[in-house]
Amino acid sequence: MPLPREEQHWPPRNWQEVFDRYAEWSAWYSGDPNLLAKVHSGRVYTPNPSGRFWAKKVKEERQTMLHVPIAGDISAVSSDLIFSDMPNFIIPEANQENAEKDAIEAQDRINAIVNKNETYSSFIELGETNSAIGGSFLKVNWNKNYDFPLLTVAQADSAIPKFKWGFLQEVTFYRKIREEKRFGKTRVLRHIEHHERGLIQNRLYAGTLTNLGNEIALSSDRATEDLERDIETGIDDLLVRYIPNKKPNRLWRGSSLGQSDYSGLEGLMDALDEVYTSWIRDLRLAKARIIAPEQYLEFDRNSGDFFFDEDKQVFAGLNMGPNGDGESGLTLNQFEIRSEQHEQTAINLMERIVSSAGFSPQSFGLNIEGRAESGTALRVRERKSLKTKEKKQNYMKNPLEDIFELVLKVDNKILGNNVVPYRPRIDFADSLPDDKTETADSLHKIEQAEAASIKTKVKWLHQDWSQEEIEAEVERIKEEKGITVSDPMEMA
Repeated sequence: MPLPREEQHWPPRNWQEVFDRYAEWSAWYSGDPNLLAKVHSGRVYTPNPSGRFWAKKVKEERQTMLHVPIAGDISAVSSDLIFSDMPNFIIPEANQENAEKDAIEAQDRINAIVNKNETYSSFIELGETNSAIGGSFLKVNWNKNYDFPLLTVAQADSAIPKFKWGFLQEVTFYRKIREEKRFGKTRVLRHIEHHERGLIQNRLYAGTLTNLGNEIALSSDRATEDLERDIETGIDDLLVRYIPNKKPNRLWRGSSLGQSDYSGLEGLMDALDEVYTSWIRDLRLAKARIIAPEQYLEFDRNSGDFFFDEDKQVFAGLNMGPNGDGESGLTLNQFEIRSEQHEQTAINLMERIVSSAGFSPQSFGLNIEGRAESGTALRVRERKSLKTKEKKQNYMKNPLEDIFELVLKVDNKILGNNVVPYRPRIDFADSLPDDKTETADSLHKIEQAEAASIKTKVKWLHQDWSQEEIEAEVERIKEEKGITVSDPMEMA
């Protein structure tokens, strides 16, 4: 995909459906009731738009509409599971016996870059936006004020990618710099950043809300005046990677775009908000009220209204109603609060929502008995969440390893740091670490039964190790146990 042409509809018409969905999912993720109402009033993906709770157009109704931010909770839990701790970036060549100096330097350099970039914070952001929008981009940038490459997360709803055979070929990022009124018309300035192999291009366009408009000089605005128009990176690769949330994309089958955790759950989340709004409405309507005859009301000279002061401590002691019948004339009224029905419905909806998103209800504090459990019991209970976490990590692994290899290449080629680039391996932290006692007990029983070799036990205990690391550990164990067998040919 080349640079966009002038006077082009923006975003491109063939991407309009995708960006409409992005806008809806962004509204759910934001947790902003006003944004939800705005998006759903404009377009709703149901056969009957009036059936959506947030599609109501009655202004008075919106004043009492309550929003439960379960979408944001889903994204936060997803990110916490994937990045429960900072992943490790390991140069395999640097962790072997007799490792070469270049490999050790590369390991030290990547550790330094990870720390300086506040990478863990970027990963948390990546995990949440992936869950909400279905995918994100990671970019390698650099700046003369920093002596290390900069890693940034770019949002999918500000990018137009081009894929081939599932691999990212080109991508155009855009951002709205300024929106201003001129002679009764709206003028919009957009910065376009186009990436392809070995080249980054920056352009500035002046257009309208729906039209890209004409290209103007980058120096026309302070936000772009320091940017170069064309940058040849000298690296035969795209300095961007797309990281999908999960696949396949059920909404657009065959697409390389990832699927949002909210996809297909919009109606259920809408219904949950309706239930909570009904619950709060019951509470408001059920407030105790006193129905008093008009003769009991007092006149407020300032407002010109009659009122009954229920907090007044002294009343005239007349044991008669307004008609002299001896009754007080006051009626106490209070409606029933259907709290149990509302609570059961809300919990049922929440369980259905988080389960359909791929998580165990227990990950959200639902169906917890309040007892301490072993690591094995927790894993059984959280099995669905852990399977979803593993799937998402598998989609992240290769792109993250790619991007950090590119980080080392940019550090060497563009910033001039004399460190040979190596491809790192990413090891994700376990969100539910194994119970050491249970693991040791299992290994002990396997060893007593003579049911596994040393190599099999090492592989089981260190599932994230490379083959070379496993082989080295096996040899060390053999040496410690004195079971190393010499080569008969050498003895002869």
